[in-house]
This record gives sequence, structure tokens and C-alpha cells, in this order.
Amino acid sequence: MNKPARIISILILAASVGVFAGCGKQEATSPSTNETVPPATSESAVKEEPGQSAVQHSLDEIKWNEVKDPLIEDGMITKLKAAIAAFVSNDLDQFHAALAPDIGTGHDYLLEHPVKFTGIAEAIKEKDRVLVPVVGERLTKEEGSSPDVQYTFYFEKDKGGSWQIVSID
Repeated sequence: MNKPARIISILILAASVGVFAGCGKQEATSPSTNETVPPATSESAVKEEPGQSAVQHSLDEIKWNEVKDPLIEDGMITKLKAAIAAFVSNDLDQFHAALAPDIGTGHDYLLEHPVKFTGIAEAIKEKDRVLVPVVGERLTKEEGSSPDVQYTFYFEKDKGGSWQIVSID
């Protein structure tokens, strides 16, 4: 085989490998609405291979309309809902937007640990701050650790009088 034919054969082979590799990642579009529709999966395709970890996302099962704590004001609930929604969607930008502007990225690691948020415990007043414990269950099983988890959201009012999440513990 001459050199140009060999190069063309290699290019064709590389292109066909790329096409076959991308086959499992195609998404179909609905002709009537032009919305993206995820590909259908069979039960066998969902099963994990050994050594493969499933991507788990946090869940929000808090009954927000049942939160009745005299220390928790509506502005705090709004910020808390936004922070929990960021956990659930694993959206770092949304998470940063829910926190006070000067917090930075020190709490970003929390999104790496999926949690099923189940409720809000009794808030605690500490000087000018209000501490709001959010309880839940870890979705990843770590040896030697409890499945129960609690994140305490620290709220303070900014200069404009609005509640801000200034820390999470």
C-alpha cells in the first residue's frame, strides 16, 4: 500500500472510531417542540460496572410551607431555599449567589457531598446572628460515618437590613 493510501485508511479508521464512540451520547429532538429529549435507556444500561461510581445529586424534601420558627424570617427562607436549590442542582454559580457577596469559595466543597435535605431544626439566636440548622441524610455511604447530616447556616443582616448567609458549618 502506498503512503497516501495508508494515510487515508488511517483517517477513515480514526473517523469511524470517533463516530462509534459518540453513538451512545446522542440526544434526540422532538420534531413538534424542538426540545432536547434524553435517549431511552434500558434497565441493563443503567446498571453500574464494577469500579464505576454513580453521580448522585442532593435532594430537597424539606416541607418549606411547614417551617414555623419565630427566629426564621421570610428573607432567610428565600436565601435558604436558593442555597438548597443550588445543592440539589449542583450549581456552583447559584450557590455563590445565595451566599453573602464576600464569602468566596470556602464552602464549595459542600456541593461534592450529596445530601437528602429533610427538614429544618429549631433556629438559635447568637448575638446579631441567627443559626438555622438544616438536617438530612448523606447519600454516599462512608465507612465509619453516620448517615445523618446537619448543616448550620449562619445568617446576619447586611447594612441594608437584608439577611445574608455568612457561613455554613
